[in-house]
Amino acid sequence: MDIDPQIAETIVSNIKGVLNHEINLFDTSGTIIASTDRSRIGTGHDGARLAVEVKHTISIDNEHQFEGARNGINVPVLLNDSVVAVIGITGRREEVEPFGNIIKKMTEILIRENMEKVTQFDHRMMMSNLVNVLSGRRQDPGLAAYLASVLGVELDRPRRAVVGGPQEGDLGEGQDRVFVLLSQKLEDRPDCLLSVSHQQVSLLVDLPEDGPDTTEDLAKDLQETLADRLGLQLAFGMGGREPRHEDYWKSYSQAERTLDWLLFTRRTSITDFADLDLGRLVSALSPEEAQGFVDRVFGNLNDRRIDDFQTIFAAYTRHNGSIIHAADDLYLHKNTMQNRLNTIASETGYNPRVLKDYAVLSAAFTLRKYLRFKRRRGLPGYRTDPPNDSSRARA
Repeated sequence: MDIDPQIAETIVSNIKGVLNHEINLFDTSGTIIASTDRSRIGTGHDGARLAVEVKHTISIDNEHQFEGARNGINVPVLLNDSVVAVIGITGRREEVEPFGNIIKKMTEILIRENMEKVTQFDHRMMMSNLVNVLSGRRQDPGLAAYLASVLGVELDRPRRAVVGGPQEGDLGEGQDRVFVLLSQKLEDRPDCLLSVSHQQVSLLVDLPEDGPDTTEDLAKDLQETLADRLGLQLAFGMGGREPRHEDYWKSYSQAERTLDWLLFTRRTSITDFADLDLGRLVSALSPEEAQGFVDRVFGNLNDRRIDDFQTIFAAYTRHNGSIIHAADDLYLHKNTMQNRLNTIASETGYNPRVLKDYAVLSAAFTLRKYLRFKRRRGLPGYRTDPPNDSSRARA
């Protein structure tokens, strides 16, 4: 096996911290891959190669010389009775020989620990890739089958998607801690698939809906664990249950739409897609359709003007159409409030005090705000500079 150069550097650094001698780590070809003397990296000598061949320590002193070698010892490092590296300690033979066995054991432990980390990372990457494949509408059946086989995952069972995300910012550098913590929580559920990115937590859950533990129970448990252990407040959206792995993407799409709506409405609850009302409609529109509707209603009005109108409209909505209470809310005279509602009507062609026009304006303001939210999150397909349509004619 080959040792990753970064792992080799870590091992040399750790040993140097407890031993005041020059340290070299050789691969099995006798080439230095990490050293406290960086000028020696890439060089090698027969002393290290001989240590690989005979599987015991080779000492180098004035009487036992190898070309390119300095006085010291070369200790083979074994895993499963195979030499995987050689650790070289430079110095007078009588000074460094007593450290040989200790350094050998220490290096073996460090290599084993780092190999376990690499194995865990590989497992995480494969699991993440499997979740990505299964959550996409256009799947690669061969890749899905291969990853599932390597991971020991049974694909042909009903699952539903659960997607969680933070209300503010993203998981960022904390995603590794999130993955480790959630993996520990899911150890007894090997067929629950987990992926953690910088933006969200994604799961494909195989719990039966009529069992003692439901998907919502699991989501609640994970939510509370993240809050208690890491101080993270996540909202979770759940999709419907799909019996075939080829259709998991449908559940995943529903879960993502639900999470988006929860974050948009600034809630950190656990919500099933089946329980969405307005959010189901708003999240179903493509960015182009939503922007087209907004442009149709507001025409060539600039953003500042629309923002002013939205403030008036929101107060009018909060107070169920009461001009007096809406005016008080905004510290305006009731006549000023009335005039501003009239201005909305004259400049958009939709009168907030006419019920059918109110519905159109409410949808336009909501979609405009939702589009802004999606752009801030940097999601693909959402333009950063939406054009204004000059058309304001009413259908």
